[in-house]
Amino acid sequence: MPLDALPSALPAWHRDDRGPWYRLQALDRSLIGAPALYLAASEGVGWPPYAPWIDLRADDWLGGGTLRQSFYAEPWAQLTHAGELGLVIEAQGHLRVRVMGAAPGRPPVCVQQRTLDASERSRHVLPLGPLSALPPATRLFWHLDAIDGARLHEAAWCTRTAPRPQAGLAVLMRTWGRSADLRAQLERLADGAQHDPWHEALLRRTRFHVLDTSADAEAHWHDAAALGLALQVHTGPNLGGGGNASHLLHRFLQGVARDEAAGAAVPDEVLILDDDLLLSMESLSRYWMHAALRRGDHVCSLPVLMKSAPTRVWEDGGHWGRSPATGALDAGGPPPERHLSPTLHRHGLALDGFEHLDAFAPLNRCEYTTFIFFGLPLSAVRRLGLPAAFFLRGDDIEYSLRARAAGLPVVTLPHLAAWHEPGHSHAQEYQAILHGVLINLTYAAPRPDALAAWFERRLAEHAAIDDLAGIALYQAVLDALCDTDGELLTPAFDAHYRRVLPQVAGPAMEPLSAADFERLLQGGPPDDLAVRPFPTVRPFLYPGMPDPHAPRRATVLVNHGARSARALPAVAPAQRLAAMQRYLDRLAEFVQRFDALQAHWVARLQDSGRPAFWAQVAERQAGRTRLLLDAPFRLRARPPEEPATPPGDTAAPAAVPVRELRQRLERDLAELARLRRAQAGAPAGPRPPARGASALHRLARRLGDALARVTAAPGHRPRRAAPPATPLPADFDPAQYLALNQDVARTGVDPVTHYRRYGRAEGRRYRT
Repeated sequence: MPLDALPSALPAWHRDDRGPWYRLQALDRSLIGAPALYLAASEGVGWPPYAPWIDLRADDWLGGGTLRQSFYAEPWAQLTHAGELGLVIEAQGHLRVRVMGAAPGRPPVCVQQRTLDASERSRHVLPLGPLSALPPATRLFWHLDAIDGARLHEAAWCTRTAPRPQAGLAVLMRTWGRSADLRAQLERLADGAQHDPWHEALLRRTRFHVLDTSADAEAHWHDAAALGLALQVHTGPNLGGGGNASHLLHRFLQGVARDEAAGAAVPDEVLILDDDLLLSMESLSRYWMHAALRRGDHVCSLPVLMKSAPTRVWEDGGHWGRSPATGALDAGGPPPERHLSPTLHRHGLALDGFEHLDAFAPLNRCEYTTFIFFGLPLSAVRRLGLPAAFFLRGDDIEYSLRARAAGLPVVTLPHLAAWHEPGHSHAQEYQAILHGVLINLTYAAPRPDALAAWFERRLAEHAAIDDLAGIALYQAVLDALCDTDGELLTPAFDAHYRRVLPQVAGPAMEPLSAADFERLLQGGPPDDLAVRPFPTVRPFLYPGMPDPHAPRRATVLVNHGARSARALPAVAPAQRLAAMQRYLDRLAEFVQRFDALQAHWVARLQDSGRPAFWAQVAERQAGRTRLLLDAPFRLRARPPEEPATPPGDTAAPAAVPVRELRQRLERDLAELARLRRAQAGAPAGPRPPARGASALHRLARRLGDALARVTAAPGHRPRRAAPPATPLPADFDPAQYLALNQDVARTGVDPVTHYRRYGRAEGRRYRT
């Protein structure tokens, strides 16, 4: 899908007497996740999602020093060509603007201050000098104080550096069974752009490519052209998350080659997105500008927060198999020895307040990042090849390590954010460990005795509690590693996973209510698990070694992420010992054949990332892969919403300060009350009535005019019409919703309103 005919350059967002300004980041109006991550404000200041402005009364204040509005300078200064920086405030009314600067370990200081007094909506530039002159690890944010009332339309961090004239972005998304979620994410982007002409201009230069391997894919996409996005949708066989990514990338690269041969313009940046994420159009816009100003090749990702806990970070990149303190891969000398679990950056960091925001300010260089959001230049994709033939788990780690080995830094951008829900199972653990060993064999120098010790530990932990399914899981990994004639990492790789994953899935676990799950964790059995009282509760993976001197009790394994559990049945000693013997025999074979197995799997892993490999996969799947939709860009931005001008009143709404208008209105109301008392025969006070009814009519008309001017002024916050109520689920429980979502409860917002506006889109739980 080639880019449409485009002007030679992206139009400037704003111009002043010195030239154009290009928008780097502006207000994120989506309010995805927790509203507290977006704005801080004085009591009573409201801002519904995608509201075109924010009204401030006299003495109200508004703060942009939050995760979603802060400007983190280092990624722009170190990784892009952006030069001069400025804050452009689009507002009306009388207000004071302060630009604040903060850094880790230092309190915020005022960098610049300006008082604005505008009777009409207008833009005001606060120049901040070159980005390179800012102190290291700077976080900038703005703070507004309304003096006589004001209306804020936009606050945008801008640069005078123009993006590449023909910059374009290809967004690749794949799914299996989450078609509705993926479609909803595309609708979220299209809706966000309808409120903002700048976003619309960027989407005009963006092409979306979707591979939907769901059985009912056609039913989800037949009318998707109505989204207005440049969208191409394919359907085909399910090759897993990693396999689908490479299958889609291969088809995309084939299309790019055809377009280039025909002389058509093609996107020069590639962004891989997951199907189960919440991403705002403003985040995509910020990444688009980063890519269009990119200096040098590098891989970009973002902080990933949790849908179920919207202010908690799940990961912000990571290091593979060791702590970052042990040194980087490119530090020189032999590669470090690695274990089989990653170290996630900022895992579990709570952002309920402002105390951790400066931790994101230093540029976060990591070893790997996630395919939830993975951006890099098209030239880098051609240089690296395609992700390895993994079904799930580890494909993003391997591709990141491959990029680093090729000299491409891997970074995360703190001015972006996405929400995702992590999960784990036996099948995912099988793939995580199998692929982790394959990655270590290729990118580290593992000793066979170290790997053997790791597998021995897993055997000891699961055998000690008679968890035969856990033993079988890790033995299946060893079986695959010793099977050099199997389909693993061949063009028929999906056959391996279809055969093995059902075998390692393990016994089903029972989903539990919140109350039962909590009681189980505290040592009491839930009603629907047939176990003796007070069982031993252990994680279903990595259960640890039990105390050999403690009395033997029934064991219940729990999956904390899925809030499920299962009781382990009694196992005869002979059955347990036979399983252990089979496991140790396979582990001994792996150690004895280690050198030959390492050479075999390194060669296969490297081969599975080459374009020729994926050409074979595409040939095998040609009869099952087809195009469903190829829609051109037709999105049109809606005109900005403005309040209606009262009939016969053409004066500028903020020509008189709001405070003065209110004082006049109060005086006229007092005069109206006095005249009414006089007409009714009551004492009218010291002043004589002014010609009875005619004076009353004139005063009423003057009051109406004054009231219209007050309600049109930017300091007045009109009551907005309530949106049509979305039907609630029949089993929605407001009390449970607040109990399950403590961040919502702390805000004091009505649970029904929050669920309708935000909770439904965020996938929040509302019942146990």
